[in-house]
Amino acid sequence: TAKIFNVNRNEFMGNVAHELRTPIFAIQLSLETLLDGAINDEKVNVDFITRAFNQTKRLKELVDDLITISKFETGVKMSKRYFGIYNTIHKIIDELNALAEIKNVSIEFNPTEAVDVSVFGDEERLKQVLVNLIDNAVKYTPKNGSVKISLDVKEKEVIVNIEDNGIGIPKKDLPRIFERFYRVDKTRSRDVGGSGLGLSIVKHILEAHSSQIRVESEENKGTRFEFNLKR
Repeated sequence: TAKIFNVNRNEFMGNVAHELRTPIFAIQLSLETLLDGAINDEKVNVDFITRAFNQTKRLKELVDDLITISKFETGVKMSKRYFGIYNTIHKIIDELNALAEIKNVSIEFNPTEAVDVSVFGDEERLKQVLVNLIDNAVKYTPKNGSVKISLDVKEKEVIVNIEDNGIGIPKKDLPRIFERFYRVDKTRSRDVGGSGLGLSIVKHILEAHSSQIRVESEENKGTRFEFNLKR
């Protein structure tokens, strides 16, 4: 067990170093270019400053996610209570609509029977889950595609479904997508951003709510994530 733990720890530290190196190198390169004279060139100086700024945002996102993972693995306390799942999802859709509109991706959510349904859990943590899954669905869905969110209301639970008609996930990768830093396609992931920790955080949060995340996907047809919450 100690040997396995040591290998996992070393692998994790290697992944962290690799993920940190990329934005740090990009920031360094942009700043060096500016110091070498580009700062006086009005045609390119704003471009290099913007590149550096965007990489600092990526760096912050990675560090924030690392802190979140660390908290869960050392035993973070949940603040659970009843809250309206319908309103929470609507707020998230409002926040993500700007990204969806840029790609002309529609986000559909109209569950009439779930308007007044409450679920039990940590609203802020579960909001992280929903933001991550819906944001990923939008990012990995081509232009003019759609993302559908539905709630299946049962007597003692609510099943949340998030489905897209995007690029999908290869069958061989499905068992590993919740691993820390695992990327289905490194080039594709780099294009859309993200820390590589999002789905791992989703898994941790749902396990703390005695729930499990389930996924079905087919390449070039779409992906569906599903999890249940107690009523």
